[in-house]
Amino acid sequence: MSNVEKEGEKKRVYAFDFDGVIAGYHGFKGVSHTEKPNDEVVKAIRVLKSEGHRILIYSTRGNELIQKYCAEHDIPVDYFNRNPEREGENPGKPIAYVYVDDRAICYKGQSAEKLVEEIKNFKAHWEE
Repeated sequence: MSNVEKEGEKKRVYAFDFDGVIAGYHGFKGVSHTEKPNDEVVKAIRVLKSEGHRILIYSTRGNELIQKYCAEHDIPVDYFNRNPEREGENPGKPIAYVYVDDRAICYKGQSAEKLVEEIKNFKAHWEE
């Protein structure tokens, strides 16, 4: 039995940010400007899809641009900026199991002081 066929394995929705995660990013250069795909992220997406999980891309960009980009670069995606499986009452943040983002700090129960320090000293990987 392959990994894909494991009985009882829960299939999840994983959300990926577009700029700085799926596509390279070095600061805003215009609404229609995009950079080449991050190969390792695209590989990870393909692995998750091959295991039967669903992929959601969330972005401040319009759906048309990111749908076209994903089609041009053969990036398998199920949803853009929303999860129709779980709409909920909040139309804002799409519901997913994990969010992959270049501008996030993971809250792990740290103290307020430590959290403020991390926030104030934050740099995205592309700013280093």
